[in-house]
Amino acid sequence: MHQIEVKRWLIAHVFSPASGWTVTVDLDAMEMGKGPQNTDHKRHVAAVHKKWMEDNGVLIQPHKKHGRVDIVANHPQYGEHLVECEGDSSKQQEQAMYSALGQILLKMDDGAKHHSLAVPNTASWRTQVHKIPAYVKNALRLTVYLVNEHEVTQV
Repeated sequence: MHQIEVKRWLIAHVFSPASGWTVTVDLDAMEMGKGPQNTDHKRHVAAVHKKWMEDNGVLIQPHKKHGRVDIVANHPQYGEHLVECEGDSSKQQEQAMYSALGQILLKMDDGAKHHSLAVPNTASWRTQVHKIPAYVKNALRLTVYLVNEHEVTQV
């Protein structure tokens, strides 16, 4: 599952604009399949999911306040959520997870926001996210989502 798919299905199942969420998504060139190292299939998948986001009221750009966060979702009742997403790529999953966790930590300030990590719901990603100690998740108030097309599960 590509990173853009993780974003789309997380928005569809958890942060739907139809349910009152205001959502901003950052999409980089790699996610969109730009560059000779990417396949036509990846470009097609990216175009389909980007169009879904546009058609469903998702603003696609770096967030005005938070910058290049994968997803910033705001809701009048549930507050502000900053989410870093990872998908399957040529990077080692462990390194991708460390990178995402580092990005999350650098965005933490007064604790008023909710911070999350979202990854595909596969056996290998489940192994990676289960390495995060419960104490750390609780202390940081970090939510971890396992995402697929049909559902999103919190770890």
